Amino acid sequence: MIRFIVFLVFAIILLLFVNLYLYKRYKRLAKSYNLKKIYVHVIPICLCFGLVLFFSSFFLQKWIYQYKSLTILIKYISSFYIGIVLYSLLFFLIGDSIGYLGSSLKISNKIKICFSKIYADGLIVPVLAAMITIYAFYNAVNFKITTYEISINKSSSISSLDAIMISDLHVGTSIDKNEIDKIKAMIETLSPQILFICGDFYDHSSYEQIMKYSAAKLGSIKTEYGTYFVTGNHEYYLKNMSKILSYFDDTETIVLQDEMVIIKDINLVGRKDLHARERAPLSKILGEANKNKPIILLDHQPNTIDESINNGVDLQLSGHTHNGQLFPFNYIAGLANHTHYGMVESGNFKAVVSSGIGTWMYPIRTGSASEIVRIKINFLKEKTNDK
Repeated sequence: MIRFIVFLVFAIILLLFVNLYLYKRYKRLAKSYNLKKIYVHVIPICLCFGLVLFFSSFFLQKWIYQYKSLTILIKYISSFYIGIVLYSLLFFLIGDSIGYLGSSLKISNKIKICFSKIYADGLIVPVLAAMITIYAFYNAVNFKITTYEISINKSSSISSLDAIMISDLHVGTSIDKNEIDKIKAMIETLSPQILFICGDFYDHSSYEQIMKYSAAKLGSIKTEYGTYFVTGNHEYYLKNMSKILSYFDDTETIVLQDEMVIIKDINLVGRKDLHARERAPLSKILGEANKNKPIILLDHQPNTIDESINNGVDLQLSGHTHNGQLFPFNYIAGLANHTHYGMVESGNFKAVVSSGIGTWMYPIRTGSASEIVRIKINFLKEKTNDK
């Protein structure tokens, strides 16, 4: 808790300094066009308004998300603010660095004047920041299919398993009813044998109607071996787990909470999220499992991979990281997680970490794709005793 408070204070101070820096840069830009009213009134008002909405979306979450219309308003305005601030900052810093480098080198005045007109006195930074932010809204719901083919070095009565994994829907943020219908149609077109939903199905932005709708829709997908769901950290933040899980009661979805089921001769384990107060050790969940047969593990966060390896897990499927969601955070996400995206291999162990199909907090994405993960899992052929 203390570490989180320190981080929060640091983030607030940093954001205040960023806004002050951007105010000065946009003020300079407005002055070059003799737009006194813009830099005196509009720029500080916009930055302050965006900052207030941004902090509101954090500190007043529980109150705001009681009102759908207010949620939508704050969600989209604060998302646009975040995009403009982030990419304005990056482009200004890049431009300033180039300018500083140019001033220290022998570069012709023509090039310097041209650069000044395009960058220092031009509109390239706000235009690029706005274009990237608009793209980010589109990219958040432009669902991709990411395909893996994995071989497990254990025998099974089935030669292969065609699986679909989705995670981090955060329904109500970038995903609403239309997107749920689209996701369902895409999955059904792929005709998987089994469907895995690896946590963060819901969060604070999930109003009751969309929670019921999404559980019913995705829970109606027909597969040969069923649909399996494990909880993520955001389900625990809602603090009403029994109600959340009840939405899956009348669906085809099987909820696994520190449980193991056997599909043919494949051990499928579903773990509670790390935020669960009583999360069972993996060794206890596996119990008397036949470890000579394949073990597939669903675990929302990819932060206990070492435990999976030590317990003979063959394949772990996780989400949580969103692959950073916004550039350049996709390069930073790995610092907080065992792995932040893609496939990890260690001996016979493999893990696939998805960037998720939805977005956290804000319906924008630039650093990664919103993905449905398709995995073909191959097994060794089961030996038969010739008579």
